[in-house]
Amino acid sequence: MSDLDKLVPQAFEITLAGESVSVKPLKVGQMPAFLRAITPVMQQIGGDGIDWLALFGERGDDLLTAVAIAVGKPRAWVDDLAADEAILLVAKVIEVNADFFTRTVMPRLNVEMGGLFAQASTAVTVATGSTPSST
Repeated sequence: MSDLDKLVPQAFEITLAGESVSVKPLKVGQMPAFLRAITPVMQQIGGDGIDWLALFGERGDDLLTAVAIAVGKPRAWVDDLAADEAILLVAKVIEVNADFFTRTVMPRLNVEMGGLFAQASTAVTVATGSTPSST
């Protein structure tokens, strides 16, 4: 992978439900709807770990809507995926948009969780004497 590929996420081609789907970094026009859909999901995530069953039961519609927006497919198409395909698609959307998640989603989660991520980062720095980026 070139340095440019690391800086600018590339599209990922995946075959789901017999159809080739291109998972690309979010476009600015997708962000408002995506953020509206993903925000309730983020608020459901707590500091004691993620109860995926509860998360999906309570916020699955929001998560599936966010994924549909991210891949430019109708929500009904996402709803018809097999569970393993849907999980793979969610993972790829997050992977391809990792920079967006770390710059936008994680800071919002940090605010929602009362600074838990900042506290954890400080604890790692104090315990190891270094930050993750300096190792």
